Amino acid sequence: MNAQVWIWRVLVAATLIVSAWLVSTLDWTRVAPSWEFLLLALGRSWWLAIIAMAIGSAAAVPLALLRVYGPPWPRRAATLLIEAVRATPELMIIFWVYFTLPLVTGSQVSAWNAALGSLSVIAAAYLAEVVRAGLYSVPAAQREAARALGLRTLAVFRLVVLPQALRNMLPALIAQLVSLFKTTSLVYAIGVMDFFRAVSVTNNAVYAPYPLYIVLAAGYFVSCWTITQVVRRFDPAYQLLD
Repeated sequence: MNAQVWIWRVLVAATLIVSAWLVSTLDWTRVAPSWEFLLLALGRSWWLAIIAMAIGSAAAVPLALLRVYGPPWPRRAATLLIEAVRATPELMIIFWVYFTLPLVTGSQVSAWNAALGSLSVIAAAYLAEVVRAGLYSVPAAQREAARALGLRTLAVFRLVVLPQALRNMLPALIAQLVSLFKTTSLVYAIGVMDFFRAVSVTNNAVYAPYPLYIVLAAGYFVSCWTITQVVRRFDPAYQLLD
């Protein structure tokens, strides 16, 4: 083991020791009664991200297929939608959905439904590009060989292209889930009691900013770290980067 690795490990260990000492000096008594409230809010953020990811995935597949295989005009429409969402700040999309849908539907939209809808739109746009990249990652020779064996177009896509594309897309899909989970922190702006808003509300009540924002950072870090470990479980090649 070279000297740089040892130096890095010593610095990390020293940082952890100093951080643990600083955390131990804080007053946690005012934060302790709110643990259940904060954990429920963290679970709500998880639930919001998972549902939005599922809905976004279902919408991303047809968008990607239109952009890759569709006729010219549907392809342009799908491209315009994807690029418009990707070029717009996430908070603005959340505001548009929350304030515009009631004008279109004529009925009030709850903050939760608006948050779920906006995050699903965001996920669909980004996941469509992930799916498109996955489809393009499969060499054309694979499709040509499958057709030479007599497989029809749908069978080529289902048996040859899709399995390889999914394998190539997996790391990007996990990374998108991490990004979407962090994006849930923006829905506080429309009144959803997610983890970020719960910490802010608790801080307004008891005023313990240092402990509470350490809890906030730790909650997001542990959640995102947990998601990224899925990559190592399903894609052992990532261990080569360790």
